[in-house]
This record gives sequence, C-alpha cells and structure tokens, in this order.
Amino acid sequence: MADQNINNMTVTWNAGGTTFSALKMNVTDTASAAASLLLQLQVGGSDKFKVGKDGTITGAGGLSIAGSATITGNLTVSGTLTATGIAGTVTAPASSTDNAIARFNGTTGGVLQNSTVIISDTGNLSGVGSITASSIILAAEYLFTSDQDTGLGTFAGNSVSLIAGNSIRATFTLASGNSINGNTTINGTLTVTG
Repeated sequence: MADQNINNMTVTWNAGGTTFSALKMNVTDTASAAASLLLQLQVGGSDKFKVGKDGTITGAGGLSIAGSATITGNLTVSGTLTATGIAGTVTAPASSTDNAIARFNGTTGGVLQNSTVIISDTGNLSGVGSITASSIILAAEYLFTSDQDTGLGTFAGNSVSLIAGNSIRATFTLASGNSINGNTTINGTLTVTG
C-alpha cells in the first residue's frame, strides 16, 4: 500500500524581499481553557507533540537540535539532561550544604561533590580539620597596642619584626609547649624576666 497523507502540500518561495509563512493560523481567543492547544499531534490516541496556546511545547520523544538553540525563559527537565560535545561540562550532586566549598570528585575535572568546609556570609571559615602547607607568608602589616605605645609590626617569611620607637612595646606570651619556629628580629631592647 502506498503512503497515505492527509495533506501533501508543496509551495514555491521565489521572492527574496518577501517573508513567507508555510503554515499560519491566527486564533482569536475570547474564551478558552488554559490547556487549549494550537497544535496537537497524536499516534494511537497518545500525544506525541503539542503546542499550548501560551507557546508551551511538549514532546513525548527526544529533542534533537542540529544547530544553535536559545532559551530566554526557564528550562525544566523532569528526567535526565544529557549534553555531549560541550567542553567543560560539570555535574554536581542533587543537594549540598549551604555555603559549603565545592570539591572535585575524581580526576576528570567534571564532577563536583559537597564538603564540610563552610564559608559564612560574613567571611568566617569553619569545618577545617587541618591545614598542610610548605610555607605560609603573611605580607600584611598590623598595629599592636600595649600599655606604653602603639607600634607597627611586619610579617615577612619566617621572621617577625616589631618596631615601636626602637623598643619593645608589647609582650607575647606562649602557652606551655608552644614555640616559635623561625627567626625573630627585634629592633630595640629585649628584656626577659624569669
């Protein structure tokens, strides 16, 4: 049996300055249900493709786009969205801890996982177990205040220099068992009691 088509139409567009429309229907909607459709295609009574009067497009099968697609509104995916050929595609868990730092899971660079390290909205860091580093350099200046004077301290590498009128103006007390690993430079007089 030969193919049967309810409509088999052909048209010729032959004017470069004319904008053509192969199919056009202009509906005057004075009253209709919200689920009314501009287009409804079925197979065996089951919807396969439909266009709502608000422009919503629903398809029962897959969507294959050979060219570019632009979405100006929201994209809602109820199943699995699979994208191939996109460089830098990253997947993440379905849920995460608020303000947690995301970590890579594995070595592909494309999978993220949750972590226990939290950065609060005020910039405070919590949930850190331990920090391992070959060196820590504090290259910022700070002000310290004692009962006698206000001075300026500078961290640079493993040395600590405190300058306040060429003499020590503050006292640093280490708890039992703590030590200073590195060089300490004091510009002024060091007095040790005890």
